[in-house]
Amino acid sequence: MPDVIRIQDIAQHVGEQVTLQGWLYNSTDKGKLQFLQVRDGTGFAQCVVFQKDVSPQVFDAAQSLTQESSLVVTGTV
Repeated sequence: MPDVIRIQDIAQHVGEQVTLQGWLYNSTDKGKLQFLQVRDGTGFAQCVVFQKDVSPQVFDAAQSLTQESSLVVTGTV
């Protein structure tokens, strides 16, 4: 599993795969894309979930998240 980082340090990890732990601040559903705004107490980050890049279970989970859901997101900065 990639290193867990804080959002305030995300700029130091460009091009790397990292894990964020936080809460869902807001989300936007664009069909095959889910835009998740995640907060962790140090800042906010927008995470993008592409339907073609994840399993159907992961995409369904991203669609069903509610505001302030606790989550762990892994991806490339």
